[in-house]
Amino acid sequence: MSKPTITHLTDVVMVTVVAQRGHEEDILKAARNVGATAGAFSFHTKGVGVRERLGLLGLAVEVEMSVVYLLVSSEQQDIVVDHIYRAGNLATPGMGYVYTTPLEKVAAYIPESLRERLEKPKPSAG
Repeated sequence: MSKPTITHLTDVVMVTVVAQRGHEEDILKAARNVGATAGAFSFHTKGVGVRERLGLLGLAVEVEMSVVYLLVSSEQQDIVVDHIYRAGNLATPGMGYVYTTPLEKVAAYIPESLRERLEKPKPSAG
């Protein structure tokens, strides 16, 4: 058995969404609808911030949040962020936020058929 080839992706952005718990499915669905299907996962956490001052008699109000990570190509990032922003209702105060982080290199398994398609030279225009 030969050693698997390591494929390094270099044109990748990580989209991070911090949103109110319960909205992660809407966010993931919006990302899938625009083609962002790989490298997506979410987890739950507790947040602190402005809302902790809103509790009764100054007691802290715990806010449960969901964090969603998506790996997308840099070409897709604007449309993915736009759809996520709308799906998560992030324009509403306290609903969350989204940000992107450029990644220098990602190593992942790429099926042979897809790798061959990606390595084919693109036809020149003109």
